Amino acid sequence: MRKLLILIFLTFIAAKVYSCECAEKPSIKENWDKANQVFTGKIVKVDSLLYDEYGGKLYSFTVRITKSYKGFFHSGKAYRSILYIDTSSCDFIFDVGQEYLIYAKEDSKTLNCSLCSRTNLLNNVSEDEFDALDKLQIEDYKNRNKIRIVKFQNGVEYQIDLVKNSFEESLKRKNLVIYILSGISMLLFLILISVILVKKKRN
Repeated sequence: MRKLLILIFLTFIAAKVYSCECAEKPSIKENWDKANQVFTGKIVKVDSLLYDEYGGKLYSFTVRITKSYKGFFHSGKAYRSILYIDTSSCDFIFDVGQEYLIYAKEDSKTLNCSLCSRTNLLNNVSEDEFDALDKLQIEDYKNRNKIRIVKFQNGVEYQIDLVKNSFEESLKRKNLVIYILSGISMLLFLILISVILVKKKRN
């Protein structure tokens, strides 16, 4: 019965696919830049318990990630939810049990996938695309490490500047105290000389 309902659902929404007009399919690099997460995964189930603000039905596809190319991934957190909105003609429709290469965008704590992306059945993806994704992943990893190093260097330089400024301020305060004490000493010396001279005149 469950499989029959899913089949009816997919048949009903399949007609909407043709109303989505996409420009030319983006290059791998373009789609990589636009996506927040890129991974391969298997669709394990679909749920339809929610509605959007316009009354359209929300379908949540649960995907188990098998390999991550871009975005946060931990083996203990391998599941993601990808929303399909009934009122959106350009949302990607998945088949339960199938494996896909997915280019997803983050949207309100869930993921969204467009028909206009390079998302595709795993068997339809060329080896060249996987090779390109491997290279982009390595490049992205290197760039993130560079950013961490720059941030670390900037942090060290900032701390050094703080210490330097603190030391300079301390010196300024010490110099000010020295100037004040020197002034007081000079004033006391002049007063002492004046007292001595007055006493001599009286004698």
